[in-house]
Amino acid sequence: MRVAASMLAMLIVALSMPKAYAQTTSQPGQQHPSDGQAALAARIDAAYRLMMDAGRFDEGYAQLRAALLATARSDLYEFTVESYSNAGATFLNNQILDEAEEIFAEGLKTRAMRQDVAKRADFYLNYAMLKQAEKDYQGFVSMCATATNLYAHYHGKESQELLYANDVLATGVAAFGQIASAINIEQRNLKLAEQVTGTDDRFIWKLQNNLADMLRQMGAPTRALHYDLAVLEKRIGYYGPDHFNVLVSANNTAQDYLDLGKYDEALRHFQQNRDIAVVLKQEGNLVEQADAWVLYTRVLSGVQPLDQPTLAQLRQLTTDPNYPEILAIKIANLLAAHFTAVGDTESSMAQLERAYSVAGSTYGVVHPLTFAARQAMANLKARRNPAAAAADFAALDDDMLRWNWFQVSTSGNPVVAEASRALADDMLYDYARLAKDNASVVPAFAEAVRRWPTLENKKRDLLRRLYRLIDPNDLETRHLIEAGIRLSLAYQEAASSGDSSDDPGAVQPDQVEAAYQKAIAKAMAKYSFSQGLVDKPLPSAGTLLKPNQALIDYFITRKWRADRESAEPLEDERLYAIVTRKDQQPRLYDLGDPRRLIPAARETRMANLRSTRSAQERGAVTLVDLNATFTGLYAGLIGPLEPSLGGADTLFVVPDGKLFSVPFPLLQDGKGATLDDRFAVRMLTRPESLLNAGVGQSLPRTGRALLAGGLDYARGPEKGAEPLPGTRKEVDAIASILRADDYSVHMLTGTAARERTLREAMEQATVAHLATHGAYRDEKEGGVGGVNALWQSQVVLSQAGDRQSMKRDDDDGRLYGMELMSWDLSGLDLLVLSACETARGQETFVGGLRGLPTAINIAGAKRSLLTLWPVDDAGTAAFMVGFYRYLADGQTYPEALRQTRRDARAGKIPGAQDPRVWAAFVMFEN
Repeated sequence: MRVAASMLAMLIVALSMPKAYAQTTSQPGQQHPSDGQAALAARIDAAYRLMMDAGRFDEGYAQLRAALLATARSDLYEFTVESYSNAGATFLNNQILDEAEEIFAEGLKTRAMRQDVAKRADFYLNYAMLKQAEKDYQGFVSMCATATNLYAHYHGKESQELLYANDVLATGVAAFGQIASAINIEQRNLKLAEQVTGTDDRFIWKLQNNLADMLRQMGAPTRALHYDLAVLEKRIGYYGPDHFNVLVSANNTAQDYLDLGKYDEALRHFQQNRDIAVVLKQEGNLVEQADAWVLYTRVLSGVQPLDQPTLAQLRQLTTDPNYPEILAIKIANLLAAHFTAVGDTESSMAQLERAYSVAGSTYGVVHPLTFAARQAMANLKARRNPAAAAADFAALDDDMLRWNWFQVSTSGNPVVAEASRALADDMLYDYARLAKDNASVVPAFAEAVRRWPTLENKKRDLLRRLYRLIDPNDLETRHLIEAGIRLSLAYQEAASSGDSSDDPGAVQPDQVEAAYQKAIAKAMAKYSFSQGLVDKPLPSAGTLLKPNQALIDYFITRKWRADRESAEPLEDERLYAIVTRKDQQPRLYDLGDPRRLIPAARETRMANLRSTRSAQERGAVTLVDLNATFTGLYAGLIGPLEPSLGGADTLFVVPDGKLFSVPFPLLQDGKGATLDDRFAVRMLTRPESLLNAGVGQSLPRTGRALLAGGLDYARGPEKGAEPLPGTRKEVDAIASILRADDYSVHMLTGTAARERTLREAMEQATVAHLATHGAYRDEKEGGVGGVNALWQSQVVLSQAGDRQSMKRDDDDGRLYGMELMSWDLSGLDLLVLSACETARGQETFVGGLRGLPTAINIAGAKRSLLTLWPVDDAGTAAFMVGFYRYLADGQTYPEALRQTRRDARAGKIPGAQDPRVWAAFVMFEN
């Protein structure tokens, strides 16, 4: 399976354990028993029997080790591997871990383990399970990787052995807290297993059961319930109603309903669990465990009052090792909430500490349940000790960011990636509330806001620090650093959107790590920077800004309901703005619920701006009243920030989510003045863009320009998109301006703008200008359901015809965002997509927006001029020519765009006076 190679490379960074596995079927290369083998087997068996005698364990263990060493000295390679593997597994299954480690470590060094012996796969898999029990994550992954490779080699990529080993890998990775990775592995494993065995095989039910458990841990109970209900039905049909496996499925299903707040269904399935336990009469306390689940559910739902006897009973359950750890955690959280409500902070903290202790010892320190306990403790401290709470939140934020980056980067599924990110939303929601009430917390929260939208990890920040330290003229090292950042962002975006492992053209993790190491090695070898200098933090926004500048960083926090896939998944949503001025502490503003600022009716009008077209030319003029669409947004988005904007004439704006679709320069205050009248508005795709905001803001005096326009879209009998006669005039006029400014101009017209030609030219250009059709459609607007937004964001090239492949194809005449993202546009000072809807994308919780702006940012272009909605062909052409004239006159990019908008409003640009033309253009600085 491809998943093993790509996933395992990432897993090195960073549930009930199945019984150790002992293969019993005949294997390739198996040797025939001999007298020597029989004698050695007898010695091993005798040693086992001696260990079981009272008081003779050490003596028996010594004899076992001697017998194993005797096998290792023989030529009985398969017998040797099997003997060590089974011995280690025996000690592991009896939780005698030190002796198991000794046996496996010794077995690993034997000659037999260097031979062509199929049973080595079993050895490595058993050793991996020991590493899991020892909580040695890297050891587990390393051993499991070797085992899966050997199973694939000896048994085939569709063998039951490999499917089993991949299940061990998935459940083990989940046990170490890397749940998104585990879900990715198990989903692919399940898909292959269903193809091999069909859906009615009991092994399939096991995989579905394990996958549901992972989804439940990730906070996706609705998806877990889908699997658990199916497995419950299958197991009842196969085993009958009173089987242990049915009991397990009933309990899992009840937990799903419990997490969804459907207490009646939870109680029904917990009662089913209890009824089966009564019938089975097995050793242990299965009946008592079911009773405990029922009691907890009744108290949580309010059916049973939390009186003193019930309180005492629940407190005892949190410390009794005979009950499930997950139940202890849930009860401790319930009791903590109760004690907080009655004002008993000390008892509440004791219960939260108990939940944290159980979660940490059971699931590890990097797990959603452990994070939740830390968050709850920080919230409780916030009531009386905000400084301590702030320290806790800062540490939790850092740990969750690293964990979340890894989950998103290895999820292979957009739903899982966003489920992972949603777990952090709850923490950020509470962190923001603390910062809102305590100004001293705002700087740390502002740093969190900088990092979370694109999950900025320490590796990319290290590259950014080196970039600022090296010689600006050292183009080789600069290019290596840019490549490291670009490939890292490209992989993260593709992985989080589910398009990494199945896309042969997508960046893979080994490429990312290689580029990172190469850039670091080059920079450190060439400059010999001291570690102290390298570790110096990136400059804060307050030190980068000038006195006349202000940074507005918008950030949305969300409080999710348990069922994130319901019609109303959000319990609350808050929009914050962090305003930073030169050498001042940032100020935090709570702007309220963004759903009230941009309610559904306004979102519909904004969507109409994007989808309403005349039947001709480049989108023509949209038919929706812009004033009706954006009225009130100034009061909601800018008005409350006025106390922090005094003396500023330049605003850097970092939007989030749906705010990417707002034309900020168009917003009007109560006196009718637009934001563009008062400020030079500069849009940043992400907070890190401010690092480059003061560098190279004017068109370079010389360079290469790539201009494409007047394209022929026909492909044989397929007519393709409507011709755009204004685009040829547009690029001809721009070519004249740039040639007069000592630019070499490469023109692509007619049938010449093919993807390969375009890429080659753009990767060598200083300026690229594509005047053509563009489009974005999500599912609500007629787009293809279940398809990545980067495949639904496109620029139409020559000979596109009528087809849309939505895949990597250099000859299909369409440049998709997913393709553009893998280009190297780091040499582009300016990319203009003079086409409809090129600034649009899908709102996401990872990155804020998924569309062409994302792709251009990742590809490395320094800035891009895009459109928010369909625009008129003639008006656009005239607007663009005016923009380039100002650039050629020496104005900066922001000044040129602002002055061109003013000319359009004043009627100086034919066809562009309507704000539905001039307000559509937005420049993103990357």
